[in-house]
Amino acid sequence: MGSLEKDGPMTATSALIDIGGSSVKVTIRDNHTAKMLSHEIGVTPKVEGKHIFLDPTQLFKTVIAAMNNCAEGLSSGVKVEKIYISTLRQGFCLIDDEKELTPIYLNSDTSGELARKELEKYGSKKIYEETGHWFAPQLTLPKIVNLFGHRPELLKHNTKLLFVHDWLVWKLTQEKVTEMTLVSAGQMAKLSEKSIHTELLEYFDIPVNLLPKPQKFGSEVGAIKAHASAELSTRWTDVKVFVGGGDSHFLHMGASGNSSAKAVVSAGSSTPISLLSSTIGTSTLLQPWKSTSFEDSMYFLEGNLGYPGSFYGWLSKNVANPITTDSLTIANITKAPSVFGSCNMWNEEKWQSRPAFSILGDFSKSSSNELALGLMLDYSFALANQISALKNDGFKIEQIIFTGGGASPQLQTILGSLLDIPVERVATENAVDNLFSLLGSEKRDSVVHENYSESLDVETSEFLRSKAKDHALLYSEIEGIREVLENAS
Repeated sequence: MGSLEKDGPMTATSALIDIGGSSVKVTIRDNHTAKMLSHEIGVTPKVEGKHIFLDPTQLFKTVIAAMNNCAEGLSSGVKVEKIYISTLRQGFCLIDDEKELTPIYLNSDTSGELARKELEKYGSKKIYEETGHWFAPQLTLPKIVNLFGHRPELLKHNTKLLFVHDWLVWKLTQEKVTEMTLVSAGQMAKLSEKSIHTELLEYFDIPVNLLPKPQKFGSEVGAIKAHASAELSTRWTDVKVFVGGGDSHFLHMGASGNSSAKAVVSAGSSTPISLLSSTIGTSTLLQPWKSTSFEDSMYFLEGNLGYPGSFYGWLSKNVANPITTDSLTIANITKAPSVFGSCNMWNEEKWQSRPAFSILGDFSKSSSNELALGLMLDYSFALANQISALKNDGFKIEQIIFTGGGASPQLQTILGSLLDIPVERVATENAVDNLFSLLGSEKRDSVVHENYSESLDVETSEFLRSKAKDHALLYSEIEGIREVLENAS
């Protein structure tokens, strides 16, 4: 368990329970000591074919353990007053009036691939225009179409689909609720109306009452019921549960203050890009996933680079000496090999045809630092490409915010040279602190930014832009290799 001291006015002592595919993390802000407490417990999903899932009984025990362990660090006499729940999206389980009927299928579960043809019959363009999501096997809709197709006995009059957030709310309070960011991220919303897409569900013979009634983000659900309260320490006896939502929406909220025209880049193993927009807009080359937002007047747009951070992590773990970043000079940039680990455009066709991780040319004599710089350049070029495509479609972007463990000054410098948009870095702890302030209705003038990185000279900046064009040309020449390799295996 870790603690992080913070200054500033405090309101209610609140907790955020975050359920991801690999861990459960509970964070509490103690309003008496201005400390942030956290406790994280790993979980191990089970894999059966294309299904990837967690056992709900074990997951709930893990949540309770994380809650109790985290609360141990609170000041004497302090009790948690509010709980918000942030979870992975697209994951779900089915329940009846009393129990779970299925395991908790995760967002990494790709069983929706088996329903691809069924969704194509509805119309790929039509479903994107209506739901804001093009086909991906990880989405909730294709997974539930496949599940009911293979297990029709699950379709009972009292069956409910609960997203992971909804499931934990139900386990704690016995209330069945959902929230629209989860519905829309699952490809089950009529985005123009910000409501459940009942016609779409009916087309696939899914009961329209399968989903609970959506509740507004931040509204109170109620107290923890006796069956769950008995497992918790006295720190939780007076707590109330409030409607939360998807993890990406919480991340954007903390990093940007839920302001529009700020593109948030979360640099981790994967790299989502998010933006709040007052309009759905018309998308051409880049087709961001679009969903509702915690802000009623806004839409939430997302792109993604794929998993370049995982490649960087692999490199850093498999070299003899720690990776250090060489200065960004033309000579060093020239020595960096051409690496391809990022998806440079976010749409269904480009996601399917993105290259397998590749390093072109003879890199046997490249140092680990040169390989790392190659990865960083590939990452920056893809990021600039997707953000430029958003701007070209008329979406307003006035600032780029880097956050997450991979948000380095070097990335900030490179991106700042590629785009004529201010780039800021926000440390993860500052984003979390800002999130709690917003949840507590505290007013903040701005999120705390890290010190700005150096700017490159004109000659180096122009060289980088030229390098980006060359990289894009090479990228186009090796697209489709992934599909060839997968078909050959």
